[in-house]
Amino acid sequence: MRRTIQSVVGAIAVGAACSSSTSAGGGPAADEVFMQGSAFNPTTRTVVAGTAVTWLNKDGLQHTVTSSAVPAGATAFNTTINPAGSLTLVFNAPGTYQYFCTIHGTAGSGMRATLIVN
Repeated sequence: MRRTIQSVVGAIAVGAACSSSTSAGGGPAADEVFMQGSAFNPTTRTVVAGTAVTWLNKDGLQHTVTSSAVPAGATAFNTTINPAGSLTLVFNAPGTYQYFCTIHGTAGSGMRATLIVN
């Protein structure tokens, strides 16, 4: 089951979905980030404002997607994702979002990545 969290004008709506848009080549699609080998793939992703980004846990371990820095007016996030689980967030506020896995990294090292919203 996919856990969906959408940030809409500062509010958070939670829902569920069961589909995936993984690219035909087996890697993450343009709106996806894989958690695999205790790393985020890619470590930097750029999307346009309003894009729903999905994190897919491809490991046999739990991971978190935890913001360490978000643009002014954006909502911070912190969600645990079980093996084979996913998280979808809609990013409406432009800017740079820094995030990490609290289990396998910190804001400054280990399992961490950046999302740039234009």
